[in-house]
Amino acid sequence: MNSNLKNLTRAAFLLAIAIIFQLIGRTFPGIGQILVGPAVNAILILTATICGLWLGVAVGILTPLLAWILGQLAAPLAPFIPFIIIGNLIFVILYYNFTKINKYGDIIGIIIGALFKFLFLFLSATKIVIALKLFTNPKIIKTLSVAMGALQLITAIVGGVIALLLLKLLKNKILINS
Repeated sequence: MNSNLKNLTRAAFLLAIAIIFQLIGRTFPGIGQILVGPAVNAILILTATICGLWLGVAVGILTPLLAWILGQLAAPLAPFIPFIIIGNLIFVILYYNFTKINKYGDIIGIIIGALFKFLFLFLSATKIVIALKLFTNPKIIKTLSVAMGALQLITAIVGGVIALLLLKLLKNKILINS
């Protein structure tokens, strides 16, 4: 199997795992963001590392769309999907580029990527959507600002740490190339 097809297959497998977590989150709404957020963020990092930046970007685009289709992301929040996609891309691209710096680039990339993803999502939820009048219902605005608040930073860092631990395990077992 050529490497492009192998990477595409791996990315599809990782996306399928993200879908499973999203379905679990929809089924058990009380644990939704606490479980799904770190899982999806881990999958974004795993995909970028194992399959390459562009497949990581593709999964970062597809996961919020699928969350909405599956009902994990509430229907009234659909106008915020482009912001979530951009937040995912910020996380993946910053992480991926920092991994090229030095042996600690992956850790730095997780921290910087998570911080910038959080800042973008929080500012988008509290300032940009209000300025653009994407939402007028105060209840939706409040829900959005809470969902895109500090929990985004936490779930991105936790997901990143999970991904780095899994990558270390996989490399030690020689299941993926170094």
